[in-house]
Amino acid sequence: MRPVAVSERISVRERRARIAACRRCPRLVAWIDEQREREPSHHNAPVPDWGDLQARVLLVGLAPGRLGANRTGRAFVGDSSSNFLFNGLAEAGFATSAQPAQAQLRGLAITNVVKCLPPQNAPVRTELRNCQSHLRAELAAFWSPRVRQPRVLLSLGGVAHRALWQALPESVSAGRACPPFSHGGESEIADNLRLVSCFHTSKLNTQTGRLTPDMLREVLLRVSALVGLASPHDPRS
Repeated sequence: MRPVAVSERISVRERRARIAACRRCPRLVAWIDEQREREPSHHNAPVPDWGDLQARVLLVGLAPGRLGANRTGRAFVGDSSSNFLFNGLAEAGFATSAQPAQAQLRGLAITNVVKCLPPQNAPVRTELRNCQSHLRAELAAFWSPRVRQPRVLLSLGGVAHRALWQALPESVSAGRACPPFSHGGESEIADNLRLVSCFHTSKLNTQTGRLTPDMLREVLLRVSALVGLASPHDPRS
């Protein structure tokens, strides 16, 4: 499969078809094949982006979860981390429902750095690198120097944050260090483009109190304000 150049813009259909056909990572291909034998009713395939095609926010996680995206075929749909996330998205006005399987996204799209389920939820460096061209194609559709409305990249977790930075166009990242990851961290990285970071909505974080609903809500409302979207509690909505 021909890698996608940073500057190349392709159709949504072609972008998602390339993801669906990808078999670059032998370890991930073998792992998904094993999952297919165990759970033949699950999606068990690479998972593309989904959401509002006119999104001004792109939420980027690390990789599909076994009971989440690898089961349902949609990033952050189907497991406890998605339930936690969508409660916050609905409150901030980015989702029409707090139920991930029923929700439509408003002004926001969701993807993962790695498109396939990794063993132990931990992709290795070569897998992160192999998936960069897919993420770059998504980024090319999301932002260019010509956009007139503000855009926000929202990274969930430190690994996704750093991998997202590495996938940015050279015109944005060349000669610059990746902004440090921190919950609620915010950096203006180009005209009409900000990078905001948030703790991942994993059970490890939410069940230990490292990430609370209020903490997630605060970040999402800040992102909503940055792109000028009205929340359900805003009189402008």
